[in-house]
Amino acid sequence: MAKKDDATSRGVKAAPLPPATHVELFGHVTLVEGYALSGFTGCHALVALRDTPGKTVAVLTSEVRLQSLLETALDTGNLIAFLGVKLAHPPTPRGGTWIVDVYSIDGVILYNFK
Repeated sequence: MAKKDDATSRGVKAAPLPPATHVELFGHVTLVEGYALSGFTGCHALVALRDTPGKTVAVLTSEVRLQSLLETALDTGNLIAFLGVKLAHPPTPRGGTWIVDVYSIDGVILYNFK
């Protein structure tokens, strides 16, 4: 019986992945798209960053509370901050590829000023 030749059988251990860096970024929501697909239920929003003029990023969430805040920000034009991690290989709910950086978010702060 042949011995399995892989890193584990040779006593090699994979280095742990570094923890994802949590960020807080500020901007204005320019688009919100909701999904009710078999593979993803939630939304993405495009956010024009305040501190990097001309740069837009996408945020993804399946949390209804966060989606509601993003929709309100789109409606009012008010500033938001979002908290999350940049995704190295973000999902594409309808296929295709992203041309902007994509963040998985777990928090949204909606300010009362533009």
